[in-house]
Amino acid sequence: MIVVTGAAGRLGRMVVQLLVDQGREVLATDRLAADDLPAEFVRCDLAEASTAARILRDAESVVHMGAIPGPLSEEPSIIFDNNVASTFNVMMCAAELGLRRVVFSSSAFGMGWAHDGNAFVPLYLPLDEEHPMMPFEPYGLSKQVGEDIGRMIARSSDTTVVSLRFTNVATPEVQAEFPWQAPTPENPLTLVMWAYADARDVAEAHVLGLDAEIEEYEAFMIAQPSSRFREPTIDLVRNNFGDRVEIRERMGGTASVISTEKAQRLLGWRPRYDWADGRS
Repeated sequence: MIVVTGAAGRLGRMVVQLLVDQGREVLATDRLAADDLPAEFVRCDLAEASTAARILRDAESVVHMGAIPGPLSEEPSIIFDNNVASTFNVMMCAAELGLRRVVFSSSAFGMGWAHDGNAFVPLYLPLDEEHPMMPFEPYGLSKQVGEDIGRMIARSSDTTVVSLRFTNVATPEVQAEFPWQAPTPENPLTLVMWAYADARDVAEAHVLGLDAEIEEYEAFMIAQPSSRFREPTIDLVRNNFGDRVEIRERMGGTASVISTEKAQRLLGWRPRYDWADGRS
């Protein structure tokens, strides 16, 4: 059985449906009500350790998507406390119960999303899994801490962990409004928002993460191939950051500032949708 937390959310619903379509037994759970899912649903709060243990008791693996989403959804202390407590409980219980795999919804916001669009200056581009996480706010910090919890249980138990750092999810309706106005030093946009992710591809990455052949712990960046803009990415980087940022790989045309090479290589993930190619 696969447990999917955060199943009442947009991405959670999609993951549940994909798993059911594959013929897998699914137990869905969320703090919010959801009476229209194609799987058994239990409403509960995983910030309670005993609840997490009960929910995971008969599971083989868990897709942990449950969290307060984004840095603006609640008060900072509430976001951090909820996200870290629920992730700790889920992952610790997974290890104690001997679950095979945890797939964790992390976030590219942990790489450096900031209210101030000029605040985050990357060490190099494109961003990849080796670039340090540099959160500027509690939501991103909660995801960094969640990944550290995952690393801890992966090194200390037989449970393996996949973390997915996807950037801001844009629906087809939002993508229809692309391209956005290009960022400038006078009107900046925090770098991770230059990229975007399509919900359908993000959901697919979670399902692939359940069966990927990994040892202990791996993190993966997830984004669509193009940026949100029409201007060449390298021109935008030079205009906004000057010579402060090392360019390590070619970013031709409107290529994303996020590299998904590792996800494509180890997960077998392939982005199917991209607004710039008319595939949204």
